Amino acid sequence: MKKFIAVFFIILSSSIFAQEKIDTIQIINNGTLNMEIDSSVYNVLKAKEDATCVYTPKKSVEKKPTIKSSDPCAGNAQVNGFKIQIYYSKNRQEANKVKDEFSKLYPDMSVQVTYYTPDYRVLVGDYFSKNSASKDIRRLRSKYNSSFSIPFKVLCRKAQ
Repeated sequence: MKKFIAVFFIILSSSIFAQEKIDTIQIINNGTLNMEIDSSVYNVLKAKEDATCVYTPKKSVEKKPTIKSSDPCAGNAQVNGFKIQIYYSKNRQEANKVKDEFSKLYPDMSVQVTYYTPDYRVLVGDYFSKNSASKDIRRLRSKYNSSFSIPFKVLCRKAQ
């Protein structure tokens, strides 16, 4: 008897919280879509559909003729390029030590420490291509034997 009462209350509670109409979607072979939705949802959608938007065309602005520049950095502060990774570590202090050491040995090259989960990387130089970085990679391998180039956003004016 207790089980019967429990089942009765479960069925009663599920019917109380049921929707008035069940949403159904039927896709027919030619690609049309038929949907049954609740009337209140339909009224809201219809009101949005019937709302009129005021369209005001933008005033045409005369475009100034653009002068093609031979400078690849014209208008671009950063471009896709390459940097040389000379060191990586999970410890930030170690990466900063390598950065400081590199700055003293090669003051002519830019150096930065970046964090890529889970490592800190010491990146040097700014290059447009891998080929332009290869000369410096060969030079750096005497001190940093695991040097290699990676794709990175570089400062256009500093890139080689």
